[in-house]
This record gives sequence, structure tokens and C-alpha cells, in this order.
Amino acid sequence: MIILMKSLNEEKVVKRCLDDFHDLEWVDRVIVIDGKSTDYTVQELERYTKTEVYIHPWNDWYHDMEVCQSNIALSYVPNGELAFILDFDERISPQLKEELAQFDTEGVQCDVTGVARKTIEVLRHEDSPHAIIDTDGWPIESHQIGQFPDYQCRLIRRHPDLHWVNSPHHVMRGQKSEGDIKNTLAYILHYEKDDYRDRERIEKKWLRCQARRKMLNLPHDVFETKIKPEIGEYADPTFWDWRV
Repeated sequence: MIILMKSLNEEKVVKRCLDDFHDLEWVDRVIVIDGKSTDYTVQELERYTKTEVYIHPWNDWYHDMEVCQSNIALSYVPNGELAFILDFDERISPQLKEELAQFDTEGVQCDVTGVARKTIEVLRHEDSPHAIIDTDGWPIESHQIGQFPDYQCRLIRRHPDLHWVNSPHHVMRGQKSEGDIKNTLAYILHYEKDDYRDRERIEKKWLRCQARRKMLNLPHDVFETKIKPEIGEYADPTFWDWRV
């Protein structure tokens, strides 16, 4: 099976992420699409023997560019191959590892399998945006937040018609039949950012995308982003200079 990933300046988390699955028997290749990282992400990735890194520059338009990068990543998966899609702020639960090993052995009949994702707020140092890191390199869990199960298209049997639209992980088109998606409750653990300020930057990018769609009279991207009052101005189309 191929593990399919995207990276951009993930130097500090490469080791904890790949150490968690790289040496498992059912992992044949790890394909990473890097957005032209300016840190040592690529060098860290190249330390792992199963890993292949391909550079495709990222232009910082959050969901629009996410979909573009995700479709580029799909193009590196040979037709008929099984691929599992994972982000660098995610971890495969023990139950899901067992299921993926079975899928790899027995095969998957459907084109796309939806995998549950559990989002975890991490424990942070007092009066600090920084997470408390455990001995395995991952943040210590505080509590679950958001929807669960948050089903996302993560396990695919590649064929040329499969492609992402709108928000990555949520909307995939090109299945051979309309009902050709199955779900598994074995889940991915999705950790909030080690530095909370990184999360805030992502939320501003979501609002930038939302503001652009409003300006163009387009519907929101899958679901409308909830606006925190302290960054509400970022959802206003007049806030942005669209020439940049």
C-alpha cells in the first residue's frame, strides 16, 4: 500500500509522523508532495528508505491550493494501486492500522473508503500557545473537539477518473458508481497544532477563501467556515487586496 502525503515546512514533525507507520509491513511506499518547503522538511523525509518526495510549489491559497496539491498527489499513484491519504498533523490509530493491513492483504472492492477522523485539542503549557509534547514526540491529548465521526475520503483504489473538488478529504468525484463509497469507524487522530498560532493562521486562510467566494457570488466551500469575532474582518471581501 502507498501512504500519500502533502508537506510544507513540516521539518519538526516528520520524524514523529513517519516513525509511527514507516516500518509496518503493509506500507510499501510513502509518496510526499512537497510545496517547496523552505526548512529541512525534504532532507528529513529523505532519511526514510520508503519515501519519495516530489516538489510542486504551493501558492498559499488555502483550500483551492489544497485541492490542486491533492490532485497532483493522486497523479503519482499508479492505476489500480491502493493508497491511504494522511496529513502530517494526523496519526493512524491502532485499530485503523489493523484494518489497513487487512485491506492490503484482502483487497478493497470499492473505489473510495471513508475513514472516521477524531480531532483532538492538545494539552498546552500554562499561559502559552505551545503544546506539551509526550515522550513519543506527539502532543499530550487534552480532549476531543468537533464532529465525530468526521468521515473523509482517505483510502482509494486509484483509477484515472478519481479527482478532488472543493475541500480536500471531503469531496471526491469519479467513482465508478454513485454509491461506491464505504465507511470504516476505525479512525485517524487529528491533532490541533503544536503552536496554537499556526491554527489561527489556517483559520484566516479559510476566511480568505470564503471571502473570495462571496466576492465572486459563489457558494461556500462544502460548509461555511464559522467566524471567530476576533478575526471576523478576514471574512470581509473588502479586507483583502485581491491583486496580491
